[in-house]
Amino acid sequence: RMRRIIDNGRLVQRLFWVGASGFFASSYALFSGNITKLELLYTYPPCGRLDANPGMALDEIGHVATVVSMLVVGNLADLWGRKRLYGYELLLLIVATLGIVQASEGFRSRAPDGTVQGTMDMYAWLAFWRFCLGLAISAETPLVAIITAEWVRTKSRGRIMAAIFAVQPLARLVGYGVALAALRLISRANGLSPDSVGSTGDVDGELPKHVADQVWRWAAGIGIIPALVPIGFRFTIPETPLYYADILLDTVKGAKTSAWLYMTADSPPEPSHNTAPTGAADDTDAASAASETFRRRKWYAGAVHCLRTTPAGRNLALISALWICSDTAWYCLSLESLASANTLWPDRSTTCTDANLSLYHDLSHSATRFMLVVSIGSLLGSAALIAVINRVHRRVLLMTTCGALAALFAVAGAVLLAAGEEAPVATAAVDVLFGLMHYFFTLGPRTLLLIMAAELFPTAYRGTFYSIACAAGRVGAIAIRPVIGRTTGLDRALGIRLVLVVVLMVACVVVSYFLPEVQRVSRDDDGETGLDAEEGGAEKGVGLGFMTRVRPPRGWIAWVFPKLETMTLEEIAPNLHERERI
Repeated sequence: RMRRIIDNGRLVQRLFWVGASGFFASSYALFSGNITKLELLYTYPPCGRLDANPGMALDEIGHVATVVSMLVVGNLADLWGRKRLYGYELLLLIVATLGIVQASEGFRSRAPDGTVQGTMDMYAWLAFWRFCLGLAISAETPLVAIITAEWVRTKSRGRIMAAIFAVQPLARLVGYGVALAALRLISRANGLSPDSVGSTGDVDGELPKHVADQVWRWAAGIGIIPALVPIGFRFTIPETPLYYADILLDTVKGAKTSAWLYMTADSPPEPSHNTAPTGAADDTDAASAASETFRRRKWYAGAVHCLRTTPAGRNLALISALWICSDTAWYCLSLESLASANTLWPDRSTTCTDANLSLYHDLSHSATRFMLVVSIGSLLGSAALIAVINRVHRRVLLMTTCGALAALFAVAGAVLLAAGEEAPVATAAVDVLFGLMHYFFTLGPRTLLLIMAAELFPTAYRGTFYSIACAAGRVGAIAIRPVIGRTTGLDRALGIRLVLVVVLMVACVVVSYFLPEVQRVSRDDDGETGLDAEEGGAEKGVGLGFMTRVRPPRGWIAWVFPKLETMTLEEIAPNLHERERI
């Protein structure tokens, strides 16, 4: 009954917009740190603080926080409930962002030897707040994926999740636009040409650094605004029906919750309360605590049993291996930041110590080029995924995109090594290849793994297993960073990385072959299952027509891309019966 209520109900806009807005805020916070790194290093020279490469050290701190947060939040989502933490991660994001933009050196004075000393360590504060920000950003991903997968209709699950994760490249585009606009506006407000900020002639002046300091703080601080929007709505979204039914074993409450959200009941179901005489209150609390402890111990025993006796263990190993390979390849080439200019555009410096460039020239040139190439590729990849996710098996699409990426990386290496890294033809060719890389990454592993990891595990352990797989990818990102640092100065560093990435993408193709199917060919000629056909369709996609009102193709297109029917979460990964969990 609960599944029929969800699948027969109208599409609830609030689920999409609340999830998408929060994911946009966390993505903006992630990318803004990469964008504003140049201004930060220019304004506050590290002078050996934090590490020889403070930018990479801050990234490593963020990745460590990501692993810790994902493992903790995913497990708590199974033990405490999905919605209990939903919204608090955005509060932490706001606090961490405020901490970053208010970090300073304290009172600065000149020592007798001529050096300038501060009463506070800027980079120590940045490291602390970057760790907190990493905790908030990484907590967002599993919560959004799990709650969306369990709340939305089966037919719309893939397309809605693809649309939510499509806001990540949009956040990157907005981040670069805000940084460039802030640099131009603040420079002119202070009577400076933007091109003079960070140039050789003004390197000893205080005003250019004053401008650069404002720029990175404004660009990072703007991220608070999108984080404020969904907080109130997240606290009011009820717990998912599957959590009630499959973890708390309360199917009645699960059905009532489904009916309230999808059938617009007058009020949400009241939480159950255990009543006891006043004199027995202490005994009731003690019994409740003992029962909760027993339930958690039984849950951990059930998780081990599930991994050993069901396909969940195999699926966890496959998804983890895919995430390790894809994330290692992604961060190996620094495809998420302007540092990729040092890798694939070696003629373009991205350091603030180059006497021939100003910050404005460097940021505007690299960021504009990065926005055009990366944003076009990523946004087109997201749009393509939304269009084809119900027409192509997820496993086949993942294999195809990973194979295409392996070929692209091989071609990019051949072009650069054969034509020369500074040849105009090489630069133009790499621009095209770089855009295609982001297109296939977004169409494939960067988005599909986020979706499939929420589908392949039983409800009782979905949060924990999802987070383990996702955290495995970040472990790969942490491991590859020292390799990047040690090979940066080598003549063949680019070739070494590209060879490694090609091998990783080929491994992704092989591993993807063994993933289970989560879709089957639709039973009806028009692409509608019997359950969906009963609904009509006018009301189902209110406000989200670009995802729900897609006319089924006819003719050869329908033959090549048949309409696929998405399986329910219970069909893909049946939940263990209560007596089988121990």
